Amino acid sequence: MTDHLETAMTHEKWGSQWQIPEGAGRSPVQSTGSTHAPTRRHARKRRRGTARRVLLTATGVLVLVIGWGAWLAADGLSAYDDLREAAGLVSTFEEQALAGDVTTSSATLADLQGHATAARDALHGPQWWLATKIPRLGENVVAVQVVSEVVDDLSQRTLPSLLEVLDQVDPGSFALVDGRLDLAPIAAAAPTVLAAQASVRDQLARIDALPATGLLTAVAEPVADLSSQLARVDSTMKTAVKAVVLLPAMLGAEGPRDYLLLVQNTAEPRATGGIPGSVLLLRADAGAVTIVDQRSGGDLGNLPAPVVELSAEELSLFGTNLGADMRDVNFTPDFPRSAQIAASIWSQEVGGEVDGVVSMDPGTLALVLGATGPVPMPPGPVARVAGDTLTAENASQVLLNQVYLSIFDPAAQDLFFNATAATVFAAAASGQGDPSAMVDALVQAADQDRLMVWSAHEDEQVHLTGTVISGDLRGADGDSPVLGVYLNDGTAAKMGHYLRAEVSVGSDVCVAGARTVTVDVTLTSTAPADAADLPSYLTGGGNVVPEGEVRTNVLLYAPEGGLIDAVRVSDGPQGFSSHVHDGLAVAVVTTQLIPGASVTISYDVTTGHLPGPISIRATPLEDLWVKTTDLVPKCGSDV
Repeated sequence: MTDHLETAMTHEKWGSQWQIPEGAGRSPVQSTGSTHAPTRRHARKRRRGTARRVLLTATGVLVLVIGWGAWLAADGLSAYDDLREAAGLVSTFEEQALAGDVTTSSATLADLQGHATAARDALHGPQWWLATKIPRLGENVVAVQVVSEVVDDLSQRTLPSLLEVLDQVDPGSFALVDGRLDLAPIAAAAPTVLAAQASVRDQLARIDALPATGLLTAVAEPVADLSSQLARVDSTMKTAVKAVVLLPAMLGAEGPRDYLLLVQNTAEPRATGGIPGSVLLLRADAGAVTIVDQRSGGDLGNLPAPVVELSAEELSLFGTNLGADMRDVNFTPDFPRSAQIAASIWSQEVGGEVDGVVSMDPGTLALVLGATGPVPMPPGPVARVAGDTLTAENASQVLLNQVYLSIFDPAAQDLFFNATAATVFAAAASGQGDPSAMVDALVQAADQDRLMVWSAHEDEQVHLTGTVISGDLRGADGDSPVLGVYLNDGTAAKMGHYLRAEVSVGSDVCVAGARTVTVDVTLTSTAPADAADLPSYLTGGGNVVPEGEVRTNVLLYAPEGGLIDAVRVSDGPQGFSSHVHDGLAVAVVTTQLIPGASVTISYDVTTGHLPGPISIRATPLEDLWVKTTDLVPKCGSDV
């Protein structure tokens, strides 16, 4: 025992204070009384030695734990700073990239990559592996590690490929040369964009696979933020994918395509905009688009019977004119259905099949003119009043009002509309103006529901459905309820120029996951007091309502799974009719306004079990609707 103790206590690493003096433990025991005294002294020494070793060991372990914790803390704080910088740079990069600024976004990406890699490196290593094994703490560490990995992967692989595509297909590359768009760069970008979309979706799936509950707030919030950012990027990617997949074929890369262009006139409102007063047949061939034929809406109206079979719901809501008059095909707020009917009317009355239908209104023409610059005004009485050029500033006033104040013959009005539409289209098709501004104008028109596209090819229409340019009727957008407020003129005139509209949603109540809201729709006539003296074609000549008054059919569509519980009208008859259209509840109220008057229709609506914030779709008028909501952002099914 003494030999073992000596060996243990004289090890060179323990120091001299632990060494046993020379000869100690080797001399015979000297008895001075009790023969047990030396044994007790040795026992006390052993106990003191053991206690010292335990204390030293505990101290060493404590030092290691403190050092490990400090190591984690230092790396964690460094990673936090880098991830916070990276998050801000992702948003900056997105803004710069969407603006087409390749040079600046390249510099931002390099900075982002540095912070992302630093964060990933700081959050990986043996100290973090050990931390993942600690109950409760471990799942939070794993979550932070996944965040750092996702951000780094995006910065190193996905975003550089998108930047490469942006460099090849920036808005400037959409410049027309000799009236033709070069489709090759767009087609070449398709594989890269598709791969980038797949990468974004994979990374979003990794984030969404993390625990939904149980994470510390300091961890859960960044995880949620990154999920939202990736979802937004994924949405942008969807649009990019559709563009690179659809544009080449739809613009004639694989053979000529024929499209109808409906120019809607919001002076006589229809659910998707206004009466299709002018209809053009366009041909797209290898990136060049030309006008092949042109008709007025009236030339394709008053057919003896619908050209398609209408459902009982459509007949109840819109009547037979939906399918028997080109001017009424957009009584329905479902643009794909309007487009199908328009294509069928053209085929029956003119002949030939079309590959799709495009719709735009004077608001779109004004935005396009902002990119092309002014175009010549057709000579005649309108030019003498409004000037020699049609501009972004005067387009809506000229096309929605001035033409009726200056030209009284409907046939001459149609000729004017056809001429202006053709002139604006020719300016855009020839490449006049800034191509980047043209892209921005079309995007803005689509955001305002003024520009819509339908393809007769099913494989292409699948890609268009649900996009900002589809115009399809829907009561939900993801987990968000969609309220629809659509207007159809009942005046049989052009008084829509004087109609202003506002919609507000409030009084949000959430019960068992269903949301009950109050929707207020306010219409106002801005017609002058002497509106009865306006030209009869503009007022309707008193055939339907007294001259100067405006009659409007207001259709409110409840969200998917929702109901309309009550309807109240601030002034006038309180009656309304209830319908169902494509599974959505609909309430129809007819209003009639004298010059300067307003009316508010209030609805109590149950939205159904959709937790996201409510969105509103509405008929695009000359002046955009005022839309307001004061809803709570979420209403989960567990509330």
